[in-house]
Amino acid sequence: MKLLGRIAAILVGLVLLLVALIFGWLYLYTADLPSVAILDQYAPSTPAEVRTETGSAAHIVPSDQLGKWLHGAVLAAEGQPDPRGPIHAALASFVWATKPQGQMYSWQIARELGPRGDRLGQQIDRLRMAQQIHRRFNQQQILTIFLSRVRFGPDVNGVDDASVRYFGKHVSDLSLDEAALIAGLIRAPSHDSPINHPERAVRRRNWVLENMVRQGSVSQASADQAEEAPLIVKRTADSDATYDWKRCALTIASHGSPISGPIRPRPGEELKTTPVISFEVMESGEIRNPIVSRSSGVADIDNDVLSSIRNLKYLQRPPGCGIIQSQYVANIDF
Repeated sequence: MKLLGRIAAILVGLVLLLVALIFGWLYLYTADLPSVAILDQYAPSTPAEVRTETGSAAHIVPSDQLGKWLHGAVLAAEGQPDPRGPIHAALASFVWATKPQGQMYSWQIARELGPRGDRLGQQIDRLRMAQQIHRRFNQQQILTIFLSRVRFGPDVNGVDDASVRYFGKHVSDLSLDEAALIAGLIRAPSHDSPINHPERAVRRRNWVLENMVRQGSVSQASADQAEEAPLIVKRTADSDATYDWKRCALTIASHGSPISGPIRPRPGEELKTTPVISFEVMESGEIRNPIVSRSSGVADIDNDVLSSIRNLKYLQRPPGCGIIQSQYVANIDF
């Protein structure tokens, strides 16, 4: 019995040693992996220019210069960070079949930086790299590195270059609707390109905005206003920002009844000029907020023209055209 006990103890010791060696290799051993120290340059304290693995330049900004909206937009588009380490999350998923607790941004980085291929050994090496990234950087730094390395197309590396490419401004200056669009591009920049596929880009942008509302990073009123914003992009790498007027042209579908019959000024009224009505045109073609911005001097004329404009209807325009500010100058026969 004593011999069996000793053999059992030795076997248990060997198993524990083997487990310790496996976990030490998974968590600590890095000699056979690319160094994650190269990622330090993607989480700088001041703006910097970095040469990527492809030889192109990427302009990197620190996390405190990513602007007011981008952080929340990215978490709405890609998911909240999983607080667990990559190996812990992987074991929980594969061994205990638990659901992910969020997005593993360190794994996304390791997948681009680590060994290529789908063999089990290569996948394990990428998991080990992700664990090293998790150990070396905090969650805010990891998200900044992720955003600094995301590719938005050929020679467009990171969110700052993407902001300049599509909106002609740095990421710190993005409005809410622009930040939501940039965040929405991370998943599939070619499929949701605001230049080649503006309708898809706007649908994706608005989905991100609604997710931001659900996550509490923006109010419903702010999201509604951002969803109505027109899509204005840089159409080519060298062009100025422009609005696609051809695509978003206003076309009258129907007009209200014109002014008819004589209108007699009241005492003290005098016809001075042609009235001007200012209003907004929704993407649906509906008129919103018509007001008399220049009075004719005769209230009945102003009211008749205003009533006519309320009945005006434009054809529906594509998503991303936004709200158009327009005016109507009435043709009054003096």
